Amino acid sequence: MSRTLSSSHMIILGLPLLLLLDRVLFFLSSSSSSNVFVLAAAPAAAAASSSSIATAATVEDYGGEKDSSFKLLTSAQIYNELLTISDKYPNLAKLNTAQELFDLASAGTSHDCTFYDHPVVTSSSSSSSSFGCPNFILTIHDTIAHPPGSESDRSLPEVFLSGALHGNERVGPTAVLQTAKLLLAAAQCESLPRYYHPPEDVNTEEGADWILEVQQGEECRKDLLADYGITDEQRRWLARLVSTRRIVIVPMTNALGYDRNERTEDGVDPNRDFPYDVQKPQKCMQTIAGRTVNELFQRHLFQMCLTFHAGTEVIGYEWGAYPYLPTSISPDDTAQRQISEAYSSFAGGFDGTDVYRTGTMNELVYAVKGGMEDWAYAGSWDTDKMIPCEPTQYGGYDKNRTVYNGSTLRAFNMLIETSNDKIPKDHLGSSREILSSESNYEYNGHVSRNVRLALTAIELVQPYVVIWGANRVPLKNDVIPTMDRSGRTCRTSKIMKIPQGRNDTTIAWYVGGGFTVDYTTIMYAKWDNVPDKMNCEHQPLDSEIGRSFRMVQATTGSTRWKRDWVKEADAVYQGQPMFVATIDTSMYEPGDQIAVYATAKLDQGWNYVPDGAKPNNIPPMSHIVNARTNENWRHENVGKIIQGRQDWYSIPLTLVISDDPGDVNTTDLSDRFIISDLDFDRPHTLDGRSDDDIGWKDSISNTKPTKGKSPGILLIGVISACCVVGLYKVRNWSQRRRYRRERIQSEEDDDAFVNEFRIHDLELREFS
Repeated sequence: MSRTLSSSHMIILGLPLLLLLDRVLFFLSSSSSSNVFVLAAAPAAAAASSSSIATAATVEDYGGEKDSSFKLLTSAQIYNELLTISDKYPNLAKLNTAQELFDLASAGTSHDCTFYDHPVVTSSSSSSSSFGCPNFILTIHDTIAHPPGSESDRSLPEVFLSGALHGNERVGPTAVLQTAKLLLAAAQCESLPRYYHPPEDVNTEEGADWILEVQQGEECRKDLLADYGITDEQRRWLARLVSTRRIVIVPMTNALGYDRNERTEDGVDPNRDFPYDVQKPQKCMQTIAGRTVNELFQRHLFQMCLTFHAGTEVIGYEWGAYPYLPTSISPDDTAQRQISEAYSSFAGGFDGTDVYRTGTMNELVYAVKGGMEDWAYAGSWDTDKMIPCEPTQYGGYDKNRTVYNGSTLRAFNMLIETSNDKIPKDHLGSSREILSSESNYEYNGHVSRNVRLALTAIELVQPYVVIWGANRVPLKNDVIPTMDRSGRTCRTSKIMKIPQGRNDTTIAWYVGGGFTVDYTTIMYAKWDNVPDKMNCEHQPLDSEIGRSFRMVQATTGSTRWKRDWVKEADAVYQGQPMFVATIDTSMYEPGDQIAVYATAKLDQGWNYVPDGAKPNNIPPMSHIVNARTNENWRHENVGKIIQGRQDWYSIPLTLVISDDPGDVNTTDLSDRFIISDLDFDRPHTLDGRSDDDIGWKDSISNTKPTKGKSPGILLIGVISACCVVGLYKVRNWSQRRRYRRERIQSEEDDDAFVNEFRIHDLELREFS
């Protein structure tokens, strides 16, 4: 039987020599460090891999390179965008309809939403097929990091974004859709390469996967920076939001009204359709829009919500109800006021349009009966104003679905009046410099600023703490999306090698998800002594900390969201207020691994109830306030949990004591784009091999002819493969040299960034 070699066989057989060629060209293009090296991506080598690799987000995935200006989208365009999102990010986004999830009817007739050609059969349908407008629900949830049903999944803070409760108020749907696209593009990009640590042997299928993902990761990072102004810090921030929250988005809440460009749903106003301060049970839950929102709240524990409208330009919060006229404030007014001001500030203004005014809905808009905002905030505790609904529309609705427990309705659900014109014709903004909050900057507009406003809500739903780096060397990783976080995987997700015998190891960190940092400090111990319950899956309780940690003296300060935070900052980096402390690592032995946590307590002032708050003598009642101020606050609903706490903990930084007495450098060993010299399978030793010994020589020298194959055939295969890719490699050599130069420049820029620290009073932080 004759033997032939396919092109794929030739590529695989030629992989060792191909990688050797890549290594030679790499050394020709730049000199190698003694401890780490940067690998230029080899597309031909990566082609040898048969595994499925997610595609990085490209420029076209977020608006298009040629025209970055936003346009208000039609129902059909939004549907197509949602399909693209769900197909592109299967581990991060899921698209459903309320009809499928909740067995609801579709509003409208066969003449409405004709773009949707997938009739849904439900028990509410009057016939075998249900026509009309489906209510689309996009859920952003990192299902790899937080598998459905896991402890971390049940505890994720939840945010709800409603695009259009009134169908002729058109900014919201486009804004929430663009928010989703930006978040997912950044998270997908930050996930690449999807390895906590690169494989030691790149001459494998896994190594080929890593090489390809390195190339994809570097390309999408360049695209996000060049076309949208998304810096490394901003990309990591967006990725953190995706991977540490559950975000539920209904772009066209009033799907029929949006398709018809009408305020109501078949003549009924959805924002008068909720069972708060309604007298007749037949006058609530008449709309599919209202029922969709109701069913979502019954299945979640939302802490932060936004409902987008138009007709003026304000941000409104409680109260917006007749029983609390004229301008009464709620028990949660302190937090609502501060959060709304942050929304307004980050949204900004543009071209003669001022920043959003903020205040109560009674004051800035008007009171309503059956409003979604007050219902979502107070329905679980202001119960004398609630009533079970018994509508007749669409075959009726089970009144038990409007009977609520004490946990369901305690959300901040702020009214965002996006624009004076319900359908603004211009000044929609652009995706370029999308995160710029500078007032009146060139690309701001109605859509742009509401993207930032929505991101602020997602940010502020829960506090967090991030270790920036050690000894003025920054870490390249923060939260990596679509990565398993079970057990103690976080032990090596952030890891640095530091010199021996230092009693002045400096740790820098920052705090987010809130405003006022009432307390923050550093705690550290050998990993061997850290209690097992301190893992990567949940925030530890005080009872789980143990007694092995050393702590530095605590301090106070602000996050970047607090007004005038610059006046309180002891250190600043890239527009972020930083905290700095010094720890003594001189007592540890070479090879020891030290767990370092930053911890913080935030926004304890939110407990203050101002005079005039109604109802009388009521403390803050919302989830978001109590979740960070009240340790006894615990609520559950259909498997979702909110556990109150005051102390929040960072992902740990692992410090490895160098075994080289002459080593004076601090090195980030968790950079996913380089292969370091640390053997993570041996927790207390360092692998001292040089670059040439890491994967390259061993892999090539151990390559043997396949059993049963003629050496001559193999040689022909190898030579053929090299010929096929040789010209390609030479053609791309200059490109890889450019990548290497840019990488070196990036590292030099990091050094320059470090020098931006402004330490006003460092000696006050230097406690061992």
